[in-house]
Amino acid sequence: MKVGVIKKRRDFLAMRNAEKAHSPSFLMLARRNPDNGSDARLGLTVTKKLGGAVVRNRIRRRLRAAAREVFPQNARAGDDYVLIARQAAYDRNYDALLDDMKRSLLRLSGNTT
Repeated sequence: MKVGVIKKRRDFLAMRNAEKAHSPSFLMLARRNPDNGSDARLGLTVTKKLGGAVVRNRIRRRLRAAAREVFPQNARAGDDYVLIARQAAYDRNYDALLDDMKRSLLRLSGNTT
């Protein structure tokens, strides 16, 4: 499955009433988007509260890399996802970050295993 990118503000605003999954590294929001077809889309939000540009960019790179590994196998086709980063995403073990992402995706897809 292909994973696209959410870039437009209206798409981020549409996620306000989406389902949520909490993890130590991020808050994941998900909602069905019939316009996507068979693709999932991902958006990232990293606020200035987390640190300067270097810190924010490192968090973005780590979350994108984890999403490249996890999303093609675990994301639901046609869904939009937004990751709102938390401070733990900066220095959390990468394997734990991948595990957080898999668990959040499974929780939001309705699978509890």
